[in-house]
Amino acid sequence: MEVRFSEWAKICLKEIYDHYSEEANPEKAAEIVNKIIDRAETLNKYPDRGRVEDDLISLGKGHRYLLEYHYKIIYKVDSEIIIVTDIFSNYQKPARKPKRNK
Repeated sequence: MEVRFSEWAKICLKEIYDHYSEEANPEKAAEIVNKIIDRAETLNKYPDRGRVEDDLISLGKGHRYLLEYHYKIIYKVDSEIIIVTDIFSNYQKPARKPKRNK
């Protein structure tokens, strides 16, 4: 299976990079973003291993998540493609998830 990142997930990765570049340094930012990407890419062998994302059940699209640092890597399986739809900090308000993952 192939792992793809939605445009929204790519924006999230850039925001994470920018945040850690300012808070720490560009090397730490790259390390964190790369670990998130690496974690998501492990789904190509076991796409159903993530836990069901309870906040998105109402959308009926089978969203699941993995954790890396304090980030949820939210994804869904669409045929033979795993789509990372969002990368969501556990510090953010859960009410925003359905709007970002339609």
